[in-house]
Amino acid sequence: MPTLYVSDLDGTLLTPTATLSTYTRATLKRLLESGLPFTVATSRSVSSVGPIFQGVSLPLPVIELNGAYITDLTTGQHLIVNDIATELAIKILKLVQDYGVKPLISSYNGQDDHVYFTHDVNPGIQWYIDDAERNEDGRWHCRTDLTEIFDEQVMRFTLIDTKARLTHLEQALNQHFPGCLDMHLFENPYQPDWYWLTLQDRSATKANGIRELQAFHKLHDHDLTVFGDHNNDISMFQLADVAVATANATLELQQHATEIIGHHSEDSVVKYLESRWSMVNV
Repeated sequence: MPTLYVSDLDGTLLTPTATLSTYTRATLKRLLESGLPFTVATSRSVSSVGPIFQGVSLPLPVIELNGAYITDLTTGQHLIVNDIATELAIKILKLVQDYGVKPLISSYNGQDDHVYFTHDVNPGIQWYIDDAERNEDGRWHCRTDLTEIFDEQVMRFTLIDTKARLTHLEQALNQHFPGCLDMHLFENPYQPDWYWLTLQDRSATKANGIRELQAFHKLHDHDLTVFGDHNNDISMFQLADVAVATANATLELQQHATEIIGHHSEDSVVKYLESRWSMVNV
């Protein structure tokens, strides 16, 4: 039976500097050209994924924003959109602001993606804005009143603050909106001591994104092998036939793994792909 391979990016396929190594890039390109069924499922947006894969053509759509979108990487077209209901998004914004946290809101107006933020941001948010500017990401817009953007589809709230403040806010969100959201709290690996809490619709998970991709491209006859390093990969690990964690993966994710490979700094994912692909193409 053929196998579909889906990999996370940061901490998994990418190097510690958030790039494809020379070896991974060359090997992955060769494997894809020989027909490897492969794509990525990432918390990143397509605006960020595109530059990483410049010169490497992915044959399948990518799962971005943890499953909020299924997107054609070549055209940037969103094939499937899993947004937060407007009424719920309005309530979330009020609660977040009541806790003194300034959110970033990712949205879609049916044609373009946007990221909205307000003035007087903290250093954690400023790091994200600076990173977007370095990558010439045109989605970003500053607004005085974020309630003005609710005529667009809300895809994600990104909250960046201290761990303590976001932990309390996460508890409040669970109490106010039980079962409505998919939430992930984690430290920014590129800016220690600043934590991110991402909020999306409960349908916007990597596992659901893979199911939608399988249906869209009629891949249900394929086995599924996935690669990851963090807790936002748990849903797709539970779905997969083979779940491969990198050595740097969280202990919680490793408990869901069927295999553990080397560190993400060692080209471990592409070496695994190369080994498995060579076995079926002898």
